Amino acid sequence: MKYYLIFLFGLVILACTDTTNADKKNESNITSNSIDSIIPQKSAIPKTEIQTINNYFRKFVKRRRFNGHITISKNEEIVFDTTSGYSNIRKRIPLKKNAAIQLASVTKPITATVILQLIEEGKLNLNDTITKFLELPKQYKKITIRHLLAHRSGLSQYYYYCDHKMDNKDHLIYNDTVICVINFHNPEHNFRPDQKHYYSNTNYMLLASIIEVIEGKRYSEVLKTRIFDKCGMMDSFVFDFKKASIPKNLTLGHTQWNRVFEFDYLDGIVGDKGIFSTAQDLIKFDAFLNNDIIISDSIKQIAFTPQNKIRNNKSYGYGWRLKMDPNFGKLVYHTGWWHGNRHIYLKIPKTGYTVIIISNAIRGSVYNINELLKAFNFPTIEHSSSKKDSIVIL
Repeated sequence: MKYYLIFLFGLVILACTDTTNADKKNESNITSNSIDSIIPQKSAIPKTEIQTINNYFRKFVKRRRFNGHITISKNEEIVFDTTSGYSNIRKRIPLKKNAAIQLASVTKPITATVILQLIEEGKLNLNDTITKFLELPKQYKKITIRHLLAHRSGLSQYYYYCDHKMDNKDHLIYNDTVICVINFHNPEHNFRPDQKHYYSNTNYMLLASIIEVIEGKRYSEVLKTRIFDKCGMMDSFVFDFKKASIPKNLTLGHTQWNRVFEFDYLDGIVGDKGIFSTAQDLIKFDAFLNNDIIISDSIKQIAFTPQNKIRNNKSYGYGWRLKMDPNFGKLVYHTGWWHGNRHIYLKIPKTGYTVIIISNAIRGSVYNINELLKAFNFPTIEHSSSKKDSIVIL
């Protein structure tokens, strides 16, 4: 029965139509079409909610001259969907609906999801030391999978010591290159494992390398099988620089002067970044996550549970940032920022809403969660619960 539901859910996801077409003025188009769920909708979304959200984000796009994709859903039903701006701002080339933008650190929740899948399959354990899978200096023997997921390893940022140790930055480096640098130079750690929280991209680079060791495949291939194909994310991929072909829908970010960013030597490193996707594809991923298809609810709730001390109402779980809001309760989210791409993937479990904002331009792409939440204040309506109230978030 489980596999039948997965198959059925995949079919209805793929059957969804692209509801947004950019007009000649490149204005945003608003849709209210449904991503079918394996769980029947209990009730229609109140029109006042849809109107409030549409009004807010229409102004959001117009005021900021927003460049990118925005998709918002409630319990897998889309209430707002738009693509606006350009894939090349200076050349005025319109951004297409299927334009895949580098997700930057929004890659981390997806990397964490694959690690949690492997844990559920018994292929690794949260308390496994990372030297069980990777050849690293002896100081790494006390670092576990859990430490990497929660950013409690104490490891410094790989790009700091790579900048100092790599003489030739004209060529791409990859995860295995960084591991070689670690073994040869043994860079100092910031502190002992599990002493405190420190957000480090090195953690998720190592997690991607561990995924490759366990699966015997490249990270890009694992994600295609385990995530993109399963969730019907037809426009998503990990760009593998070791392959000759460049996907036609690959879209680069822009500098503050609206120049297109070029790839640099760090772009071959994946796990902490590296996924290219669209807002609609992330909504599909979110639907499979919500309905416990790609990981079980029990392990998902662990990922959504603070694994670090809550400071200023914020914490970090396994691959997800967490924020405790006085009105909306726990918010589960992640931000991304790399080479002119800025994003936010925000889940509001209390209301069932998910907000995906992906931009390939620095201009107009600084997001304040407290401001975004104003779009979901429906004064005449009580917040409806999501299908599953999460008990248990950068």
